[in-house]
Amino acid sequence: MIRSCYFKPTPLVVAISLGFSPFAISQDADEVQFNSTFMSQGSQKKIDLTHYEHDLAVPGKYRVELRINNQYQGFQDITVSGSTPPAKTGAICLVAEVWRTLPLNVETLNDDAQSLLANSADDACLAIAEILPQVTSEFDPSNQTLDLAIPALYLVRNPRGYVDPMQWNKGVTAGLLTYNANYYHQQNRGTENESAYSGITTGFNLGNWYFRHNGNWSWQDDTGSHYQALNSYVQRDIPAIKGRLTLGDRNTRGELFDTLAFRGIQLANEEQMLPDSQRGYAPIVRGTARTSAKVQIFQQGRLLYETAVSPGPFEINDLYPTGYGGDLQLVIKEADGSEQQQTIPYAATSNLLRSGTNHYSVTMGKLRKDQVESEPFLGELTWRRGLNNFFSGYAGLQGNEDYQAGMLGVALGTPVGTFSLDATQAQTQLDKPLHGYGKRLSGQSYQLKYSQFIMSTGSNFSVAAYRYSTEEYLDFMTAMQIRDAQKYGDDTWDIHRPKSRLSISASQNLPEGWGNFYLNVWQQDYWDTNQGTDRQYQFGYNNALGRVSYGLSLSRNRNGDGDYENHYQLTLSIPLGNATPFSQMSMNLNHDPGGAVREQLGLSGTALEDSSLSYGLSASNSNKGDSTSGSLNTSLRSSLAMLQAQVGTGKHYSNYSLGISGGAVAHSGGVTLTPYTAETMALVEAKGAQGAKVSGYPGVTVDRFGYAIVPYLNAYQINQIEIDPKGISENVELENTSQKIAPYSGAVVKLHFDTVQGQAVMIRLTNEQSIPFGADVLDAEQNVVGVVGQGQRIFARLAHISGQLRVSWGDSKEDSCAINYSLPASSGTEIVNINAECR
Repeated sequence: MIRSCYFKPTPLVVAISLGFSPFAISQDADEVQFNSTFMSQGSQKKIDLTHYEHDLAVPGKYRVELRINNQYQGFQDITVSGSTPPAKTGAICLVAEVWRTLPLNVETLNDDAQSLLANSADDACLAIAEILPQVTSEFDPSNQTLDLAIPALYLVRNPRGYVDPMQWNKGVTAGLLTYNANYYHQQNRGTENESAYSGITTGFNLGNWYFRHNGNWSWQDDTGSHYQALNSYVQRDIPAIKGRLTLGDRNTRGELFDTLAFRGIQLANEEQMLPDSQRGYAPIVRGTARTSAKVQIFQQGRLLYETAVSPGPFEINDLYPTGYGGDLQLVIKEADGSEQQQTIPYAATSNLLRSGTNHYSVTMGKLRKDQVESEPFLGELTWRRGLNNFFSGYAGLQGNEDYQAGMLGVALGTPVGTFSLDATQAQTQLDKPLHGYGKRLSGQSYQLKYSQFIMSTGSNFSVAAYRYSTEEYLDFMTAMQIRDAQKYGDDTWDIHRPKSRLSISASQNLPEGWGNFYLNVWQQDYWDTNQGTDRQYQFGYNNALGRVSYGLSLSRNRNGDGDYENHYQLTLSIPLGNATPFSQMSMNLNHDPGGAVREQLGLSGTALEDSSLSYGLSASNSNKGDSTSGSLNTSLRSSLAMLQAQVGTGKHYSNYSLGISGGAVAHSGGVTLTPYTAETMALVEAKGAQGAKVSGYPGVTVDRFGYAIVPYLNAYQINQIEIDPKGISENVELENTSQKIAPYSGAVVKLHFDTVQGQAVMIRLTNEQSIPFGADVLDAEQNVVGVVGQGQRIFARLAHISGQLRVSWGDSKEDSCAINYSLPASSGTEIVNINAECR
């Protein structure tokens, strides 16, 4: 967002004083008459109040926040003319270039207005009354806002939440880095193990092109280090088609076919570009750690996420989107060397879209080598269309010279829920016969999805069933893996071919005071394998009794050996208030598949400003194995990074871990650090405002160079950034504390907050004859640095240690006087008090 600085001739203090003065006499709705004698405070000098009698700003240019019917339209330049007495709307004009960007229905304007908009030069200033004679305007010079009340007839109808793409900001040239690094040390029965992990995302923004690379580095003391590149790509948004062009390593969208990692080119719609009201998903991963554990999340064998957790239940809700389809694998590596694994079913909801909405993607490239060694060609085309309020259609093509698949489907919204049904026909050409089926396989897959949410009862129910009707159906990944296995002589029996799959999820809010419960069921079986049937059942119930929250969860999993694993868990959470260093106590009773019963007790709390320091300790006891154990964890969110530490001990083992996460942005003004790992950010520049906080973002403060990083902006939507000046030097003043911006996804947008720097001075005038209250005080550069206040006192911010100030209360030379001043050599940051005479 580009901001300009303009001279603001009307001090806020004068406007407030005049508006509430009992000596202001109302003439009519638009004119107020003031008694200037009152402002002279007994002197013979009178201040010029002409502009305020007509409720007008001083003529000149202003940078204002423009709003139409209370909807933000960005910051624009306006010009206020000096006609007397003026018509309010006639006195304000905007350049033709700005008029053309506003959401006006030009065809409904009168002929003269249409001609002006069509034929005027971009920099021609067109008065509001010339374009919209019927408009009502309200200009507030003190707050720098211009509100236009325009009848709906003259406006283009836009959906709720719409932001004009002309307001989207691509940001500045910048380099980016986000990181999440951890070090683990473990000792178990005399054997020590060390490991480290770092996940990074780097990038560079140049104009409309954004380059990104994300990957992770891991190290084990016995196997060495390994770097895994996940994605490297460059992207560019295309607002005209609400789409994004991507070149490089990326994932397919996974909306119709399973998510695949490819290297190539992709053009796809970007739903974020739609207004909030027209937008139609990574899952939340939950689990329970028995000890201080390392948690990893994989998709198709690729590590997506890794972190350290304390003993007890945990929740991971910040996964990057990985597409709409493709199960996740959760791995919990305990401190005692044991390991838990769990499959997280991941399926999209029904493909019902709003009427007239299109979702599309075109992908061409190669399957990535970490997926299939031979890197086969991949082409994919998908399209979804909302045909009306109740019916949507979708289709897709996927394949290469050895594999072709086509999908057709429909989605239907009904009073009893939403349904989608599709069928996929696939043909695969192999080099050798597969298990007696021949070299050419042809099969079909049918998929049914259903979901329903009943608001009145808080019921949420969804079911997705996949049925492979013939043994010869292969999806793209399975087909390419079998071709690779045949090519390199590997056993194709190890490649499982799903036969049927059922996923059911339901949750229900019970009547007040009775809590809620959820139920998840997942089942999958296979063709031509001894794998058997995978099953997973989960049930949970949560409620609160007074301030005490409690929950019960049950799960049953069938592992790869055909054995069932049963988990039972009871949790309690009790707030402790502020009387102790710990604000929360939790208790957990867990029964694991091995028959061990473990009791855990945890205490947690926060400290420091904005709760930037958090800490916790836990103790557990088991009737088997490791018996008693304990752990301590802490994290500190500084203005530069997030720091974490954890230590644990138990029978025969001990472990500790250290972690750091955060980000950095390199820009024209230097490098600015942040404790957050965000994709879309604002770079705040407020020179001299060190220590100022950004409201709503704990830990985000302006650094000593005058910069701050504001994370997690909503792309393509209006974001309001506010700075709290509390804590900055008395010698610095923020001229504006709030700005709005609508960034592109992945952009670093720069917001410049103007500051006035100088020594804060309180001047007491010693003149025998009073100077008029509200008179302007100007420095040698003719900048207004203060006004005369009550008791003949002036608060001013002075850039020079000595000099002359001019006090003015009228247009003639006689309506002014001069103050010569000299400040102490080292005034510091405190307000300096001096006496002076105005001559």
